[in-house]
Amino acid sequence: MERDEEDAIVADIQSHGYRRIAIQSSNVSAAARLCTSLQERFRSSAESRDFYVLGDVFIGSCCTDVIAARRCNSDYVIHLGDSCQSFVESPVPIRLSFDRTAVEGNRLCEYLSANLSNYHYDRLLVAYHPSLHHLVDDLAQLFSNSGTPTFIAECRDRVGSSSDETDHAGVFCGRRVFCYSTEKGKIYVTNDQWLTGDKNTLVVFITTGAGITEDHLALSSAGCQFHVVRIDNHLMHYNVMDNHADNLRLRRYHKVEKVQEASTIGILVIARTITGSTALRRALARLLEAKGKRHQIFSVNCLTEAKLANMPNIDIFCMLSCAESVLSLPDELARRVVYPFELLVALGCIDWSTPYEFDFVKLLRHIPDVDTSNKATANSGEIRRLQGNGAIQPQLDSFMETLQDNSKRTFGGVDPSEGLSNEPTILPGFHGIASRYNHETHG
Repeated sequence: MERDEEDAIVADIQSHGYRRIAIQSSNVSAAARLCTSLQERFRSSAESRDFYVLGDVFIGSCCTDVIAARRCNSDYVIHLGDSCQSFVESPVPIRLSFDRTAVEGNRLCEYLSANLSNYHYDRLLVAYHPSLHHLVDDLAQLFSNSGTPTFIAECRDRVGSSSDETDHAGVFCGRRVFCYSTEKGKIYVTNDQWLTGDKNTLVVFITTGAGITEDHLALSSAGCQFHVVRIDNHLMHYNVMDNHADNLRLRRYHKVEKVQEASTIGILVIARTITGSTALRRALARLLEAKGKRHQIFSVNCLTEAKLANMPNIDIFCMLSCAESVLSLPDELARRVVYPFELLVALGCIDWSTPYEFDFVKLLRHIPDVDTSNKATANSGEIRRLQGNGAIQPQLDSFMETLQDNSKRTFGGVDPSEGLSNEPTILPGFHGIASRYNHETHG
């Protein structure tokens, strides 16, 4: 961590009087170094402070583990490394500290100007990888007098502050969007001002290498021109990727038909603290009930293929997590998992041509209010026909009745009688010294 970044964190702790500070990072060594440094800097303080290093339990390292922070009763969380920029419901403020990519701001701005002059567009939206957040002021100055409406999607380095958007109206992929002028400075804007989905809008993403964030932004800006600037070992590469979003969409949309044919859908709750997660889970459950599809809800931390394989009655899973966790799933998991947007497309709530949306708050607006009052409940004992592949599924009285017989499971080690053909019986013991066993054969 850079010294000026650590100084800002120390100033934050001192000015607000934080006493229990939690540090999270996928790099435990980096978290331990910061913890040691902060302890040294506050050793002579009159007020005692406790510092904790949190283990990362999510699929990726991009989400802040608010639940783990609650367990140590922390009042301030420091998240080190990359961030997916998801909005989270946190009772305490979160400080996001990004790794910095070594690149000169002036050189990057000159490279951008030279390449952008070769393309035609009416509006420009610039987004960047969190590791380039320290160059946001350089980018703002570059486009301040460009003559073309230019917007910058700014990474948030704080969560839980008063600046967080409540309706997410001025947000692109979790980043707050602003335009900049030398007279007025930063002016934060709303979505309709940069017109995502318009072919006259150019979205430029500046990154430090191929990654999931690139796919996230491409899907969210489908219909726009999409260009990527990659910085690799001080070398810069400009790539036109206008068809990238369409290719990603086609690859992911093949699972929409699986959802339509499914009779039982599992809802995987991974990141429970993302804003809107609980409301979306409940809305999806009501919607599936109204569509005649059975659903089961699972709360999972580390998702593995073995966990999915032990639920063979689930036709397909809908995963409630941040966009980058979903897009980074390995193939063996991805083939059985869809994102809420794809589920809503399959159920007819969202049109196929609509640009991808990963924000739970915005997805909730696409789900109609459904009345399930005259639907059979899970406790009615009624047998009914479900939509999908036409299977007859019973509505059972209790959770235990939904469990498979152990002989049909892929994992049977929980049965204490596994492998025993006869029930064991207790025999009285004998006296003396044993010389052989009765079942032994003698030559």
